Amino acid sequence: MQIELISIGTELLGGKLNSDSSFIGEHLGKIGLELSRESTIGDEKKKMISLLRESLKRAEIVITTGGLGPTFDDLTREAVSEALRRRLIFRSAILKKMREHFQKRHLSMPEVDRKQAYIIEGATVVPNDVGTAPGMIIETKKDGKRKVLILLPGPPRELQPMFIKKVLPYLKRYSKGSLRTISFWVAGLPESSVAEKVEPIIEKYQKKGLPAGRQEEIEFAILVHLSIIEVKLKIRGKGERINEQVSLIKEEIRKALGENLFSEKDGELEKIVGNLLLKKKLKLGLAESCTGGLLGNLITNIPGSSHYFQGSIVAYSNNVKKKVLKVPKTYLRKYGAVSREVALAMAEGARKSTKADTGLSLTGITGPSGGTKEKPVGLLFVGLVYPKKRVKIVKEYHFVGKRQDIKQRAAISALDLLRRSL
Repeated sequence: MQIELISIGTELLGGKLNSDSSFIGEHLGKIGLELSRESTIGDEKKKMISLLRESLKRAEIVITTGGLGPTFDDLTREAVSEALRRRLIFRSAILKKMREHFQKRHLSMPEVDRKQAYIIEGATVVPNDVGTAPGMIIETKKDGKRKVLILLPGPPRELQPMFIKKVLPYLKRYSKGSLRTISFWVAGLPESSVAEKVEPIIEKYQKKGLPAGRQEEIEFAILVHLSIIEVKLKIRGKGERINEQVSLIKEEIRKALGENLFSEKDGELEKIVGNLLLKKKLKLGLAESCTGGLLGNLITNIPGSSHYFQGSIVAYSNNVKKKVLKVPKTYLRKYGAVSREVALAMAEGARKSTKADTGLSLTGITGPSGGTKEKPVGLLFVGLVYPKKRVKIVKEYHFVGKRQDIKQRAAISALDLLRRSL
């Protein structure tokens, strides 16, 4: 089954991150399908038409993202209309829904948005529950062969729910279950250490072979997301034996990664930590300095976090550390704000101030300036206190990279320390 993705938008050629392609590729893998080719093209109608026709010759399914909006450079509808030689048909029901969308926001709909109510002749409309541009599924024939063209909006917040709720259920009919995609999410280890633990296992099974007995039956990749590592496997095969092999591989990798493995579902470490806090009926309070509230933001991104998260004190200045968190003045004078002693005092202050069971703190130097020979940029301390179990932990980290990267790594490392302690 050949599936091609065409990402449309001149901004994508200018360096804008295209998260749609990774999202679509990941979720296709969950139903046993995969992309065979991906193309990115600017907002030029003639080139779009040419690429669409070329892709439809090669692939059974072509997915496009972007170009369904109301502005002059949104040309996907027109390009598909010409490529398939099908008319654009106005749908009053779509226009009505669009007007209601604007009314809910207490806005009047600009007339230019009317363009989005035109649908390719014969297309099945995929409702957009977040924005105004609907998606479309078009079944057609090319050289006597059945083809499917799926048009999706570009903004991730619109594309993602549409793809999961409507498009994936439609595409499942094309899955033969011969592809299994497995991910292992790891924290607390560098990429090289993960590879050292996992590669021998993969090589063993590649040599041993899966049902078809070919080495290429297992594809293996290690993906780095700052402080989180994803080990991704694609396994091809048929029959019951593939299920047996998958179980064996998973068990060996779990054993090799140990407590560094935190999930086989997704990379949201904050969700795992939240579930652990809920399970143990604990409340968490934070004290953040160098991360400026980033850790609290990650935690509250999870629905239901109010059941275990009390709050975060962003103690950026020493004055707030002293007055709000009650960090002793002598600690700040003797050890400095970035120190083991202050990190532990901040964690205790966070626990008491928020009336939580557990206190977690971060203090460090994120750069690009402010470092010294003794305390360089990238130095970070995470403090954790949990009096009921007499837990008092301070861990020292050294990160490199840009300021934003160091902040992100710091927040993830603090979450991982809490996870391991819980």
